Amino acid sequence: MIKILLAGLIIVALVSCNRGARKSPDKDKGETIKQFEIVESWRTDTVLLTPESVIHDRKRDILYVSDMNLEARKKDGNGFISRLGKDGRIVELHWIDGLSSPKGLAISGDTLFAADVDEIVLMDINKGEIIRKIPVDGVGMLNDITSDGEGNLYISDTDSSRIYKYFRGQISEWLAEGLNRPNGLLADGDRLLVASQGSGDLAAVDFSTKSRTIRAEGVGRGDGIAFTGITGYYIVTDWSGEIFMVNPDNTKVSLLNTKESQSNTADIEYIPELNLLLVPTFVKNCVVAYKLVEK
Repeated sequence: MIKILLAGLIIVALVSCNRGARKSPDKDKGETIKQFEIVESWRTDTVLLTPESVIHDRKRDILYVSDMNLEARKKDGNGFISRLGKDGRIVELHWIDGLSSPKGLAISGDTLFAADVDEIVLMDINKGEIIRKIPVDGVGMLNDITSDGEGNLYISDTDSSRIYKYFRGQISEWLAEGLNRPNGLLADGDRLLVASQGSGDLAAVDFSTKSRTIRAEGVGRGDGIAFTGITGYYIVTDWSGEIFMVNPDNTKVSLLNTKESQSNTADIEYIPELNLLLVPTFVKNCVVAYKLVEK
């Protein structure tokens, strides 16, 4: 009987030791956070006029840049869209005129969309001309815009802390709760990533439930968001002049800081197949391209 009791105690002790020594799930996976740096590849001539956003048209393999031309909120009609080559060559500075202060860009089919102060501007890419302008009542300042690939577009209103949804010519308020001056948007699978200037964070909002989860804090005046093509890794910019890598474990690392030179880092684009990060510099009037390098 004593031997049986002793054997039982030994088994319990061994089980208890094993439980106490168990690693966290993340450690069990043996995952190591990747380390990156960015290296300048090229920069355009400084003839752009307050470039705010850049997007890659994969179908035509060309870049579009929104030129605010100084004023962020003024309906002055002097804003325009430029076309660039992937080498930084300016193909056509004034490709489409007639906008005011265009910021975020999105492409759906053969239509280029721009968030422009208080309206959404639709442009025919094949013809290089404005199709339609859709006013949005009661907005403060429309800022970024993203497409989910199914015809839905989401547009941030930074000044009024709202996000709007566009579908088949109709615009409706999509989210107004829990936001603090949202700017950058990125449709990412079943969620919308939001970089906010007020709260200085990167959050994920579930498309179905609209529940909001913080992915990273301390990103300053959150602006551009780009997916690296590597699961869990996203690039986020602070408009004031800093670029961060947000990792799968929700930590972040600064890749570039240009605040001292007063070079902004606005609404970015990343082209995975070229390993090329495109950064509009706002007041420096150029777009700078960087190679993303894993250390």
